[in-house]
Amino acid sequence: MGRGFRRGDRIEHDLSMDTENALQQLGGIGARQELLDLGVTRYELGRACHAGRVIRIRRAWYALPGCARAAMVAVRVGGMLTCVSRLRECEIWTPVEDPLVHVSVADNASRLRSATARTVPRRADPAGVVLHWRPRAGATTTARDSVAGALVHMQDCIGGDAVVAAADSAVRQGLASVPELRAAGLRLATAALIDPRSESGSESLVRLRLRRLRIACRLQVPIPGVGRVDFLIGDRIVLEVDGYAFHGDREAFERDRARDLRLVSRGYLVIRISYRQVVEDWPRIERSILALVRSDRHLWPRRAA
Repeated sequence: MGRGFRRGDRIEHDLSMDTENALQQLGGIGARQELLDLGVTRYELGRACHAGRVIRIRRAWYALPGCARAAMVAVRVGGMLTCVSRLRECEIWTPVEDPLVHVSVADNASRLRSATARTVPRRADPAGVVLHWRPRAGATTTARDSVAGALVHMQDCIGGDAVVAAADSAVRQGLASVPELRAAGLRLATAALIDPRSESGSESLVRLRLRRLRIACRLQVPIPGVGRVDFLIGDRIVLEVDGYAFHGDREAFERDRARDLRLVSRGYLVIRISYRQVVEDWPRIERSILALVRSDRHLWPRRAA
């Protein structure tokens, strides 16, 4: 027999779960205890590391070579992926891409490491990471924060309408519920604004801004012969919000123009705005909408008696 090998070890290895399969179940990254709980033996874990099939990224933490970089960075630093970094991984709407990795660490965390090397203290190389101190002591036991926890961190990190838009996206996809978000610490005023009927982040932002202007509107309104429209202001102003990737789809572009023509032929006023206009040029859009509403053009013209 080889050095340090016992017959019992061979039996234990033959019955153990493969390390790579266990890590796949954990999203590509996991703590040693998580792997042991799934049936991976210490022998198999060591063998997988020695063969290069698994990477040791921090003491008692392992990952598949192709694991998402952000999660690996979070664990290497000494915490778990959170805030917009975690939400983006779940394909939940977030504001413009943030190159920094957001990491949740316990309020008593020590021995934090660099984002690029587990042997370098973070104080010597703090770049590339935003730390979120959570008010709970104790070791980090999972690589990723819950969706609800990530949204609560986003509330304190970014705030504003973006948090509501992200929460809309999470609830719409079934990745969180309003009660879960409230229990996790989302402020009541923020939770009260969540409306998963908004089908994109830009729609959520427009909804919140119209509400702030006290402009009554309905969401996802079906119009016979046309289909659902994003917003209907009053009787006849149709406001459509194109997503960030809209212009990459020529067929969608042509289809929406045909839809606009059908709406106009029925007497509707159509305003179509882009994601960029929502984010960068909203004051001009707001002035145009207010001018139409103040002149009662959002109402059907009165017929002569």
